[in-house]
Amino acid sequence: MKKITIGIIGGTGGMGRWFERFFSEAGYTVLISGRKTELTWEALAQKSDAVILSVPMDAVYGVCKTIGPLLKPDQLLMDLCSLKEDVLKIMLDSTSAQVIGAHPLFGPFTDSIKGQNVILCPGKGETWLDLLEDDFKAKGAIVTRMGAVTHDKNMAVVQGLVHFLTVCMGRTLQKTGMAPGEAILCSTPIFRVNLDLVGRLFAQDLDLYAGLIGKNRHVKNVLETFLSSVDETRQNLLSGKDEDRADFMEMIRGFLSDFCESGLAESNKILNSLYL
Repeated sequence: MKKITIGIIGGTGGMGRWFERFFSEAGYTVLISGRKTELTWEALAQKSDAVILSVPMDAVYGVCKTIGPLLKPDQLLMDLCSLKEDVLKIMLDSTSAQVIGAHPLFGPFTDSIKGQNVILCPGKGETWLDLLEDDFKAKGAIVTRMGAVTHDKNMAVVQGLVHFLTVCMGRTLQKTGMAPGEAILCSTPIFRVNLDLVGRLFAQDLDLYAGLIGKNRHVKNVLETFLSSVDETRQNLLSGKDEDRADFMEMIRGFLSDFCESGLAESNKILNSLYL
């Protein structure tokens, strides 16, 4: 059988390099094209069986316009962007090739795909979808097929809301004048983790995080729900009435149900690892 060649556009970036290693170790021939490589997008598309876009969302349209018409129906066009609705539509409109929207829910500093979530949004065709799903699962990934709209609504909470809260915590530290060095001296284990996550976000690509919040059209609705939850929580926990506080907290615990115990066990492992 012919050895499959996978081409990664944006392959010199963090996630591009990560998937170059992953697919090479899985037995594929891997080509990469970036801003400083001699291999052009067009040449990569013609030499590859599957083309993966590891580029910012704003760059997807230009790349697809260039290479989409070059791809044949038995080839694959797949992206790694964090949002899927618009990107998937751009890919489908640009090519006759099979199309997958993929979202690896981890970053380039991750050692292994084992135990990591990977979302696959079907676009067109089943052959490559089945093949890549099997490849990811073979290395221990948790793979879920999901519609693009559902994916982006979920990401409005998982990424949009979470990163929004992290930015707000950083801003609150700034406005209160509490420097990280001072905060660490007063930290509980939980606060220390949260403080580290603030530092982690602001140590990386700020445009990426701003885009995950500002470019997801579903974040606005999630933030409206969150802000109403803030008001409810403030009213119940600051009411001065013990029964209001207890009833409110028990109502939320009832919703979380069995996850409370599993979350406690898993977070204990994370917190204990900080002091080993």
